[in-house]
Amino acid sequence: MIRLVFLLLLALFPTALFAQDTTIIGPDTYPEGISPLTGLPVDDTVYLERRPLNIKISNSPAYVRPQSGLNSADIVWEHLVEGGVTRFTAIFYSHATDHVGPVRSARLVDIPLTRIYGSLFVHSGSSNGTLDRLRQDSVMPSRNFGGGDCPPLCRFPQEGLAFEHTLYGDTEALHRRAAEIGLDTTPDPITGMAFSTAVPVGGQPVTGVNITYRNTETQWTYESGRWLRAQDDEPHFDALTSTQVNAANVVVLEADHIEQPIVYDGYWGAANYAFEVDLTGSGHIYLFRDGQIFEGQWRRDDDNAPLRFFDWDGNILPFKPGTTFFNLVPRWADGYQLTIFLSEPLTASVVQDSVILRNGPGQSYGQKTFARRGDSLTLIGRDWRGGWAQVLLPDNTTAWVSAALLNITGDLSRLPAVRSTFE
Repeated sequence: MIRLVFLLLLALFPTALFAQDTTIIGPDTYPEGISPLTGLPVDDTVYLERRPLNIKISNSPAYVRPQSGLNSADIVWEHLVEGGVTRFTAIFYSHATDHVGPVRSARLVDIPLTRIYGSLFVHSGSSNGTLDRLRQDSVMPSRNFGGGDCPPLCRFPQEGLAFEHTLYGDTEALHRRAAEIGLDTTPDPITGMAFSTAVPVGGQPVTGVNITYRNTETQWTYESGRWLRAQDDEPHFDALTSTQVNAANVVVLEADHIEQPIVYDGYWGAANYAFEVDLTGSGHIYLFRDGQIFEGQWRRDDDNAPLRFFDWDGNILPFKPGTTFFNLVPRWADGYQLTIFLSEPLTASVVQDSVILRNGPGQSYGQKTFARRGDSLTLIGRDWRGGWAQVLLPDNTTAWVSAALLNITGDLSRLPAVRSTFE
């Protein structure tokens, strides 16, 4: 009887029963001419018949900004490097870009990123220890494009700019040179991402998000259907297009960062220090699209598997068709902090004569300010255990307070968990 009812419903209302599934492109197959990295049509399908290019781009010190080409990439990954600042790996696939950079040195995170996208990897070199790891990997030697002649990687000196920040690449010329020097240019299928113009259910409206790394802060603001990027309170522009760096989707992705003492003595950077990022298994994600936040999980079975994205119920979490910017954050205590500007935050009142608002979620953190009995507080986040609330202060900075000291209007558990799952 149940099967008969289902078949009758299927005959009468096929679109209604499967409306959500039919709006999703991917994550295993994509219509002809659609990029598996953006969910959008490409101008020329020849771009889909070759490997993407992962190009390493500098992001520190601040004078390297504005860089060229970030708004032309299908996907950009921002990741932590030594010194508590960040660097980019930008993936170019759907069209050509003739001036990308400044191109900088490789990091260990580029090994899994190259595998995930089946890409060629372009960089300016690296420490001996990192280069040894690239050479020892079973895939990287056939995909690794480190330095070389002009073209396709050319120097554009500027007065007052250090030599290492002057190297730029041309994606078409890079593809030609890769074939000439015998790199593996035969494309592999790219899967893992799903796209839908329909906004998923279960999101919360937000106006922006700040991602605080150890010594820098990335800031995203939602305006007119795009996420606009700033860094350390300065709008971030793309020199190639003279437009603010922007994306259709922003993803904060948490993963284990594992220290690896492989940098040899005498390396010009931070001595004897590097870390790899484990992008197998699973971890927490925050997807920001269409002015909303969705929490969920990334999953990747092994080193050769695609990276997939799910909501907390195990359903495929679709991205908005368009470009995506990943902020990769470490699963360390105090590894990162999010400030998510909710359109509908919770409010709370203080129930003790005086309470300390701290710099982090715990008694061991120092005092930032204090509040008195009856004071009203705006709550925008929580720790993973739900015992501490993140308070948005009038100057848009944050502090933390024990939830036991508050009378909260609403359910604290509906606020996003904005600290590392390690805590």
